[in-house]
Amino acid sequence: MVEPASRRADVETVAVAARRSGVARVLADRWGIPVAYDRYQDLLQDPAVDAVYISNAASDHARWSVAALDAGKHVLVEKPAATTVRQAEEMAAAARRSGRRLLEAFHYRHHPLFAAVSAIARRANGGEIRHMSSVIIGHRPFEEKSVLHDPVVGGGALSHSGCYAVHWMRTLAGEEPVVVGATAERNPAGGDLSSIVDLAFPGGATGRIVSSFARDRDASDGPELAIDFGRDRLEVAGLIVPHAGHSIREWRNGLMLGPRTVTGGSSYDHQLAAFVRTLNDPRAAELDAVDLVAGATVLERAYAAMR
Repeated sequence: MVEPASRRADVETVAVAARRSGVARVLADRWGIPVAYDRYQDLLQDPAVDAVYISNAASDHARWSVAALDAGKHVLVEKPAATTVRQAEEMAAAARRSGRRLLEAFHYRHHPLFAAVSAIARRANGGEIRHMSSVIIGHRPFEEKSVLHDPVVGGGALSHSGCYAVHWMRTLAGEEPVVVGATAERNPAGGDLSSIVDLAFPGGATGRIVSSFARDRDASDGPELAIDFGRDRLEVAGLIVPHAGHSIREWRNGLMLGPRTVTGGSSYDHQLAAFVRTLNDPRAAELDAVDLVAGATVLERAYAAMR
């Protein structure tokens, strides 16, 4: 968030905090941030801070989001925002009582690419989605205490990669799914190295999410998002980080259109712009609080179903 903030006249990065002694000072020197704290609490008590970006271990997101909201700060929190439904509900409640903004950092959704994808989904076959599939694969070598791998701190391929697909499938379907099945290959710490999650939506659509830290993507893997509408189909590559390269391919009545791209900047810049624009928008705040809890519900049920 430091770089996007540096490109805006209405945002200034004024402080950074880390729990390990001296780490915040190193980060502050690297990024030109004026104040460094060795305790999160001290940053939250700083009157110069209006909003915080929280990107520590997923298991700590709820605790520090609630503390920040109760301290009167707006919160942009990394995904997954919570590791349990109870945590998500506590975060949403804190946002409501504080009147401050709480946004889960699914930056992809603020890029113009996702607006284009959503428009195609509404138009194709009258908006009737039959099936969605997502393959999100990227090699993350196992480290026992890594926040990406250790399930005690919220690690796992579904939590950190597949959560994107959970979010965009829910958003595109416009309704909440049931988890109908889930399987996992475990890492030595017990987290999901790879997983497959199957979803069913009330309107009849189905979804399948493949997540893996075991290897890098190859040509045989499906796209990050494919949607079947019956006769029509949509495939999207690069949806998570659009500014690093993406493409849209459509099939209408069997004829392929594309590939094409959508003009836009960094998805992190678009996210920060959306966050700033809606800081004092109670409708947006409520929608995002509901969304955060609903997403955590799907993730919790998927993990409970894994075998």
